[in-house]
Amino acid sequence: MEKSKILSKLNIDIKDYNNELEKILENKLFSYDVKNLLLSMLYKIENAYKDYEVVDVEVPSKREYIENLFNIIKEKCLKIFLVKSGTPEAENLEKNNLLYKVDRKNGEIVCFQNELVILTAILTLDATQTWLEMPYEYMETPIFLLLKIGKVDSEAQVIRDFNGWSWDIDRSKIKDIEYNYIYQTMLLVNGRKGINNKNQKKLFNIISKMAIKKYLSEANDLEYNENFENLRKQKQERLKLFDNKREFINQISQEKKDYSKEIERIDKLLNNNELLRKEYYARNEKLPNKQKIFSVSYLAGILDKERADLIQKIEECNKIILPKEFVEQKSKLEEEVKFLNDIIDTNKDTALIELATEFLEQAKSIILKINEEHKEKLISWIYKIRCYRYIPINENLYMKDMEALNPKFEEIIKLIIKKAQELKIWDNFSEDKVLTYTILREIFDTKMISLQNLNIQCSYQNKVLTVEYYDDTIIEITKKIDIDNVKIKKKIKLFI
Repeated sequence: MEKSKILSKLNIDIKDYNNELEKILENKLFSYDVKNLLLSMLYKIENAYKDYEVVDVEVPSKREYIENLFNIIKEKCLKIFLVKSGTPEAENLEKNNLLYKVDRKNGEIVCFQNELVILTAILTLDATQTWLEMPYEYMETPIFLLLKIGKVDSEAQVIRDFNGWSWDIDRSKIKDIEYNYIYQTMLLVNGRKGINNKNQKKLFNIISKMAIKKYLSEANDLEYNENFENLRKQKQERLKLFDNKREFINQISQEKKDYSKEIERIDKLLNNNELLRKEYYARNEKLPNKQKIFSVSYLAGILDKERADLIQKIEECNKIILPKEFVEQKSKLEEEVKFLNDIIDTNKDTALIELATEFLEQAKSIILKINEEHKEKLISWIYKIRCYRYIPINENLYMKDMEALNPKFEEIIKLIIKKAQELKIWDNFSEDKVLTYTILREIFDTKMISLQNLNIQCSYQNKVLTVEYYDDTIIEITKKIDIDNVKIKKKIKLFI
């Protein structure tokens, strides 16, 4: 079938994005079914993207999102195989509880024939770049995994949770709910710039502890777990030395001697080709095939690097015995040992509350500083807090359902109401602050796409105030409030 007929069959208007995708597909050896599915996927993205931008706020522009998707398909996606239920390929995926399989090295995707599944697979094919500055090396692997999975879940929701007319969160399709709520917290608090380790250190530490603890518990990376525990013990032993300064200085002196001897050994190797060759064979005998040293000259480069590292360590030893440096290093080590021990003691549920509490504190700090000149930022935060309340935390609950967070959510919603009315974003429809909060807090539980379309109608009878919330002309929520006396507008267009 011709591509124009494919587009016609899918009821797609032929626009620039479709043309761009067609040009890419012309150079791909994908089957008709694959091309058809990719075009259908694009249609769903275009149809839902406006709502996705409104609700989630911190997302790429539509053009940026689609161009990135096209780039992955063009540059990294070499083969796509669609599987059908009942086939051996499908059974192989199903027995591993998978909907798709991605081979990044060979640019291959095997997946079921579904728009969300193929979108998720394509996003997974892309290698995520970290945008967090990490002070400790052992943070890298767990946080890379968090960013990789979190980013895919975040960007796949454009067709997972939106269909062009409603917002319906399908938590069963989220790859990892814990990674998702950690990643969404990072996005909402600071956008795609990431968390600043200096200015947002507390939030960064909470996220890091959660990511590392999850990796230790679930990744089944025995080498990482062993190295982590050895490092934790080494840091604890090192800290004990700081409490006995004489013993500490003796230890540092011995380390300097050991480093100097190793530098002498390296110098002899580098100045004697026969010794260098023996070192080459000796090292390669102990290394697995994938890690073997390519050549003697390559080994020389490795030795030069090792020598430079040893010189750096000697300089650090010389510095650390200075009084000021001694105090600073001890303080840093105490901080890291506490951090390492906190990771082991981290409880998932407690950490979630700690994460959300710190997020709401960060939000409060930002909202308090918003003024008339930048009041559009407050509108953005109205949507962000609504979005945050609807982040799933497990198979049954959202963030808004956690009782421990109720006081914090109440505080931030009251602050938003006060600011929105002060800055003349929202109508000040009642002098009763308690009633105002009771009516407006419902906004943060509604799932209408655009809050600017919200109309509120009020009627009072037999000491009951009936409040109806409309998305333009369609009623969304009805709330009844028992109240003795009330003075309130009958019709409220909330956004001025």
